Amino acid sequence: MLLLPLLSLPDLPDVLRHAIVTFATPLLLGYVASWIALYAHEIGHAVAARALGVRIWGIRLGVGPTLFQGSVTGYRLWIGLFPLVGSVILLDDDATAIGYRDIQPGPWRFEWGREAWRAPIISVSGGIANLLVMVLVVGYWWLAGSPGLGTAVGDLFVYTFVANLSGYLNLFPLFSSDGRQLLAHVAAARRVSREPTATPS
Repeated sequence: MLLLPLLSLPDLPDVLRHAIVTFATPLLLGYVASWIALYAHEIGHAVAARALGVRIWGIRLGVGPTLFQGSVTGYRLWIGLFPLVGSVILLDDDATAIGYRDIQPGPWRFEWGREAWRAPIISVSGGIANLLVMVLVVGYWWLAGSPGLGTAVGDLFVYTFVANLSGYLNLFPLFSSDGRQLLAHVAAARRVSREPTATPS
């Protein structure tokens, strides 16, 4: 009689397998979607910098244990395991030329100058890239027949859209976001506009 409850249990391996799949699927989809968003964001910064003639020293993608570290097409590339944050690192001379000061060590500051107009364009380009990916995701979702939630394809579309939305929201001035850099650019431009102009004697 004591064995009846055990015999009435479902097949434990199948239950465990189903639980693992149920738990792991959204994690895997979120992981892939986060990499898509992070890659799009940092490539947006990098493409804008190169289009404006600003040289890049390297690109950092992710945090945590190193998956790759080396040089790709002349740029240093570091890839971490977790796609949480990234950065595009400009050459010091070029960063200084467009207005960045005190890059190392300590918190940076920004001064508006003749070439500083390039800095806000580079800062905003990551969020713009995420916005473009969001538009593409909606387009592909529609072309794929609008797959619903609960399907791998439908869930991947949703996760990718949300991940890129978070990249776009990086334009808000919170913490060490692109929005904080944009605020620094605007503040520097306003300081220069308020300075009295020299009058010829």
